[in-house]
Amino acid sequence: MANDIISILVIILVVMAIALAFSIGANDETLSALVGAGVLKFKIALIIGGIAIGSGMIFFSGGYVAKTVGADILGEGIQYTDFMLLTVLISSILWLVIGSFAGIPLSSTHSLIGSVVGVVIIYAIFQGSINLGTAFNWDKLGNVVLSWFLSPLFGLIITFVFFKLIAKLYLSRLKGLNQIELSERYFKWILLVVVIFAEIWVGANSGEALGILFGLLDNGSLNIQQYFTFSVVCGIFAFFGIYVAARYVIKNLASQMIESRPSEGIIIQSSSAVILMIATLFGLPISHSHVIVFCILGLSLAQKKDIDYRALGKMALYWILTFPIAGILSGLLYYGLGSFGFV
Repeated sequence: MANDIISILVIILVVMAIALAFSIGANDETLSALVGAGVLKFKIALIIGGIAIGSGMIFFSGGYVAKTVGADILGEGIQYTDFMLLTVLISSILWLVIGSFAGIPLSSTHSLIGSVVGVVIIYAIFQGSINLGTAFNWDKLGNVVLSWFLSPLFGLIITFVFFKLIAKLYLSRLKGLNQIELSERYFKWILLVVVIFAEIWVGANSGEALGILFGLLDNGSLNIQQYFTFSVVCGIFAFFGIYVAARYVIKNLASQMIESRPSEGIIIQSSSAVILMIATLFGLPISHSHVIVFCILGLSLAQKKDIDYRALGKMALYWILTFPIAGILSGLLYYGLGSFGFV
C-alpha cells in the first residue's frame, strides 16, 4: 500500500513539473520585442520562440540549474523525499497565486528556493539527527541568493554601457531620418537572432520544473532514462506554453512596443541573455523578469528618461519578501503534513 502511494506521488510530481514547464513558457514575454518590431508573422514568431525555449530546457537538463535546485543546495547526505518535493511545489505555487490575485509581481525562482529552505529546515527538525548547520550547502545557497542581487545590477550596468557605446560609435553618426530608419530595418534581423539566443537561455535557466525532476532522480524515484524522457516532455510543454498561452501576454506587450526601436530591443535582450547564460553555466537560478526590468532601467538611465523610483522600490520589496514568505509557508505546510503522519 505504501509503495502504491509513493508511486502515485511520483506521478503527481512529474505531472506538476510538466505543468510548471508549460507555465514557464506561458509567462514568457521575451518575444514581445520581436513581435512589436514586426520582424515575423505572429504565429511564426511563436513557433521559433517556443522551439528556442524548449531546446534550452532540454539541452541543459543534464545539470546546471536543474542540479543546483534538485540536489546541490542540500547538505551532504541529504536528499529530498517525495513529500518534501510535493510541499515545495504546492507552497511555491500557492504563494505565486496569492501574489497574482493581489496584483504583486513575484519571482517563481525566489518562491521555489524559499520553499526549499522552509521544507528542509522543518525536515531537519523532524529528523532530530540533522544539524541545521549541515542541512544546506551554504556556499551554493549563498551564491544563489547573491546572484539574485547581482544579476539585476549587472543587467542595469551592462545595458547602460552597451547603449552608450552603440550611441557613440554608431547611432550618433547617422544623419537624417532616412539613415536612421534604414538602420533600424537592419536591426530588426539582428533582433531576431538576439531574441532566439535569449529564449534559449530563458529555457536553460528555468530550474523550477527540471529541479523537481532532478530531485526525483537524485532520490531514486526516477532513473536516468526516465529523467531525460520527462525533461524532453517538459521542453515540449514549454513550447506549447508559448504557442498556446503566452501569445496573449506577448501580443499585449508588443502592442505597447510598436514605437520602440529594434536597436533598443537588441540592447535589452542581449544584455539579459548574456547574464542568463553566465548564471546558467554557473548553475545559478535567477529571475529573468528581474533582470529584464533592470535592463530597461539601465536603458532609461542611459537615455535620461524619467524613472518611477517609487514603483521600482515597491517591486524590489516584494522580490525581497518572496523568499522568506515562501519559506515560512512551505515550512508550515510540511509541519502540518508531518503532524498528521504523512511524512
